Amino acid sequence: MARGRWATMNVAVDISVLNACRTGTEEYAEGLIWGLLRLGTPVLGIGRGHQALLPDRPCLGLGPRRRSLWQKWWWETVAILHAVGPEADIVHIPYLTHPPRPFARPSVVTVHDLIPWRLPDQYARRWRDRWYFRQVAKNLDHATALVAISEATRADLDTVFPHLGERSTVIPNGVHPRFFQPPESRLVAEVVRRLALARRPRILYAGGYDPRKNVRTLLQALAAVFAHRDGELVLVGALGLGEVARWVAEAGLGGRVVSTPGLSREELVALYHAADLFVYPSRYEGFGLPPAQALAAGVPVVASRIPAVEEVVGDAGVLVEADDPGAWAEAVVGVLDSRGLAERLVSRGRQRAAEFDWLRVAARYQALYRRLVQS
Repeated sequence: MARGRWATMNVAVDISVLNACRTGTEEYAEGLIWGLLRLGTPVLGIGRGHQALLPDRPCLGLGPRRRSLWQKWWWETVAILHAVGPEADIVHIPYLTHPPRPFARPSVVTVHDLIPWRLPDQYARRWRDRWYFRQVAKNLDHATALVAISEATRADLDTVFPHLGERSTVIPNGVHPRFFQPPESRLVAEVVRRLALARRPRILYAGGYDPRKNVRTLLQALAAVFAHRDGELVLVGALGLGEVARWVAEAGLGGRVVSTPGLSREELVALYHAADLFVYPSRYEGFGLPPAQALAAGVPVVASRIPAVEEVVGDAGVLVEADDPGAWAEAVVGVLDSRGLAERLVSRGRQRAAEFDWLRVAARYQALYRRLVQS
């Protein structure tokens, strides 16, 4: 923990990205600020006026906001340069952007993933998206340091931007402390009742529905599993529910799948604790926050064998090839039918999740800030 002179080191953090704290980037920014404040590092939030940051309130006490693409661009390229006051010792932008010139003090940029460069046909098809990401690539040259949230993301960074390698380091993402704490049984029962969950075993997925998330392969696998046993799949995701309903019908899983949009953190934690198994079939991730949350909550995990997720889960879960429905079905049945295996995964998972405690992660950021400011 920082003490003495460095306990008063002021970190200006761009909080313009914070809206409802439901996306991975928002969860990251919220958790980082929570950890830094807990360790005694003053955080100056920039990008949301003069709103106070309340670490014990959901989303740091910040309410939802709307802003246009123009407002976003103006903030990232012009306004942020003028928002950092002289009291700040260092600037941290917790997502992939940087203004087109250096700040008057060191700056840190978090690299969550390189999706627009790794999967351009899916995520950078519009001309304005390609233009935006070209500007981002150019402006990253002005960052003092880049933090990749996994070794897998750093490897992507070295491939896409090899000239930035010397300025990059790896500090993993963190998991909010609520996921480590068992919720009240009353809340778990209320979530189960409200979502009309009635079957066991209960399999949970939390995430998006865009192609790289690979939910259709999961549905194909569970169609084979549920053909011979009871059970239900709970899908938690805010967007694309109409398309998901079509996939569910195609897989013949009507009555076995419950879909719900984004939940509050308390509700999501309760749902993890109501689940018998967590599944994550993604084809590409920069980290894999939902599997990390599942490990912290004590739920067995079956996930795809891709670099970032394998890095997060390790031997605390069962890893399978992302696009092999047969392997998915076999892995799911294997965990559900073996109490001993499930218990071993839960035990290993809790130990592994301790690495993602936000106090531990924030302490590594403190050390990075200290090194950059001193140099």
